[in-house]
Amino acid sequence: MQLHESYRPREWSEVVGQEKVLAKINRLPKRGLTGRAYWLSGQSGTGKTTIARLIAAEVASEWCTEEVDATDLSAARVRELERQSACMGLGDKPGRAFIVNEAHGLNKATVRQLLTTLERIQAHVVWVFTTTVDGQEALFEGIDDAHPLLSRCVDLPLARRDLAKAFAGRARKIAEKEGLNGRPTEAYVRLCQKHRNNLRAVLQAVEAGDMAD
Repeated sequence: MQLHESYRPREWSEVVGQEKVLAKINRLPKRGLTGRAYWLSGQSGTGKTTIARLIAAEVASEWCTEEVDATDLSAARVRELERQSACMGLGDKPGRAFIVNEAHGLNKATVRQLLTTLERIQAHVVWVFTTTVDGQEALFEGIDDAHPLLSRCVDLPLARRDLAKAFAGRARKIAEKEGLNGRPTEAYVRLCQKHRNNLRAVLQAVEAGDMAD
């Protein structure tokens, strides 16, 4: 397993660089995380999938969490998932979670079906969509007002700036654990800047030995 997967945060406390998004999520449990849809947008490698999975893990077990790519999601499949979600989850977490990655790949028919599905989302269900910033702009191109799909979601835009220091610290700790560290923190900051704060790409570079002696 590659480093970015081996060290993917399994707890909220392990997420770095996205304090504003985490603060927004932390304010939601008072009203409940379930019965909602979430829209996570950000640059590649900044934590979209990680946060999506953490949201899902709050309400549903692994067996009741389904993760799909938007290009594989048809209107018929959305209807099938909605029927499936009518049943409560299994185990100590009674919810059900659906994660749709690369949401900018949704086709028009699927979007139309999602508008209906999200309008009547069940109280024990969460839907989480992830997309890149560029992908989101392309999906909503030519639309001045908030797109009806986005308006049905809790909008969670991830930070794009001032991530290098936080990501550098995380990458260096991982490199130390793996015996791959031989450079000062400043070198990790430069590595993060080189890869445009894509932590996945940074960890791939660490794994390739870029930070070793």
